[in-house]
Amino acid sequence: MTMKGALLALCGLSLMAQSALAQNIRVLVTNDDGIGAPGIAAVVDELQLNPNLIIDIVAPATNQSGTTDGFTSAPFGVAAGTTATGDVGTAVSGKPADAVMWGLFSGVIPAPDIVVSGINAGQNIGRYVAEDLSGTVGAASVAARRGFPAIAASLALGSGDYSQAAKYVANVVEDFRTKPRLGKKMTSKNGLDMRLLLNINFPVCSSGSIKGVAVVPLAESQDLIGRVVNGYMSTGPGTYQAEFSTTNAFTIDCTTPLDKPTSDIEAFTNGFISVTPMNPTLTPDSKVKKFKFLAKIPFS
Repeated sequence: MTMKGALLALCGLSLMAQSALAQNIRVLVTNDDGIGAPGIAAVVDELQLNPNLIIDIVAPATNQSGTTDGFTSAPFGVAAGTTATGDVGTAVSGKPADAVMWGLFSGVIPAPDIVVSGINAGQNIGRYVAEDLSGTVGAASVAARRGFPAIAASLALGSGDYSQAAKYVANVVEDFRTKPRLGKKMTSKNGLDMRLLLNINFPVCSSGSIKGVAVVPLAESQDLIGRVVNGYMSTGPGTYQAEFSTTNAFTIDCTTPLDKPTSDIEAFTNGFISVTPMNPTLTPDSKVKKFKFLAKIPFS
């Protein structure tokens, strides 16, 4: 190939790359607070500022907080609904998981490239809340298990200003659209048609300011709604009571000197936006093959 031919080829690849980056993507937005909640309106409005995004809204008709990833076994209704700022979507008279699965597989709307769940009114941090309680995270988990990358976003309890959280979520979605790194990292490498989800939580500072973004794991399994069980004390013959640490997932201090948090609760309560990549299944993915030796252990 001549030098001119090589340059033309490079220009062609550059144009192809720019074209790929300019492609529109479809975003399915849902939540667990209900289609009329302010959080979903804020994130939809922010996403709509990006002309490269096609937004579909499918959310529960009413507040379904605390329903995790559970489904409704009985028939549920689907009707037109609107957000608090007047954007038209679909209201599902079921749980967040019902809304997501209907949006993904009913065939009424095209399949999305990414799912955004939230913005929830109240933080979803720590294993108990994020894994076993939150409908916001549950909706994102359902999508990720079925092969759709997802984001679950939540704002500190009691705050009514979703603007900063909405902006950050929109920026993450734009990064997903324009740069292959995030999409690749959110795709399981084990051959299963599964994706990861990002659990994002935004603190609110009464003094000081948000310190930054911390990518951290969920607080450990002994966490109980932000209170860590340090041990158990005997309160009488045969009776015990949990001893908790002073960690409180509902108290935020943005003025502490902590600069390297080690968990989502520690990050959030010390003024960081916590971002936790989560596996939506309990199966240890590609590590399963490392346990093949268990099949050789006798069972009789």
